[in-house]
Amino acid sequence: MNYTVEPLILKSHDDTLGADFYRPNKGRKPPVIIMAHGFAGERKFGLPQFADAFANAGYAVVLFDYRGFGGSTGKPRELVSPSHHLEDWRAVLNQVKKRKDIDTKKIVLWGTSFSGGHVMVTAAREKGVKAIISQVPHVDGLASSLLYPKHLLPQAMLTATKDLAGSKLGRDPIRVPVVATSGVRCLAGADCYSGYMKMVQSGSSWMGLVPARILITITQYRPIRDAHKIKCPVLLIAAAQDSLIPIESTRIAAQKIKQVEYVEWPMGHFDPYDGAWFNENIKTQLAFLKQQLS
Repeated sequence: MNYTVEPLILKSHDDTLGADFYRPNKGRKPPVIIMAHGFAGERKFGLPQFADAFANAGYAVVLFDYRGFGGSTGKPRELVSPSHHLEDWRAVLNQVKKRKDIDTKKIVLWGTSFSGGHVMVTAAREKGVKAIISQVPHVDGLASSLLYPKHLLPQAMLTATKDLAGSKLGRDPIRVPVVATSGVRCLAGADCYSGYMKMVQSGSSWMGLVPARILITITQYRPIRDAHKIKCPVLLIAAAQDSLIPIESTRIAAQKIKQVEYVEWPMGHFDPYDGAWFNENIKTQLAFLKQQLS
């Protein structure tokens, strides 16, 4: 192993974000890759193998949890909120920019699924981002909502509306599963339960139950609207057989980005995290990083 992993304490608003800092053994001030998970995920869920590959290649990595998840403080626990997540990304980026042990002119944002959208929006709005890698990204919540099972919609919207109204009155959240084999859940594609649960780390405190309001608020979260504002190079990796994100929306988003390397493979949403697709995926990502950061 050509690196060490150190605990890192970051701040976002009044909360503390749990994070890991991967420090390469070689290189005095290496480039740095900032990473966080997708929908309701913790940083330990399937992401350390990416961080391992990056750190072994000589890049520093900051891998963090959102407020309310994993090693971070914040309540309500496991609230999936695009606005909160984007605030966390901005806070982490600004703190990384102040570090003296990395090359602050070579900061890369890395996101997957939901956070694939977050890195697009962050790069469009913030300065100091050298490049981004966006893997099977959430690009358009409205378009993705059209893939949700229609027979579940009435109960899903009723539950979400009750939770949203209750949140404004200070009530405890009404929660729904992130994934399940039946009934109202957030990620309802045919491959979602098996694909997601394969990443969940045993022994984690993860509940897998999130405030239901996200079933409404996610439809308003559309990173595709910020795609044209991204000024840095982007590697966008898409899954042609994605059960959560319409591939047509991903293609349109890619067309809006000025400097994009677009890769589309005949895989599903959860395939990039392991097996043969992971191997192809990480090889492509390392080649992109070498091109942009050498």
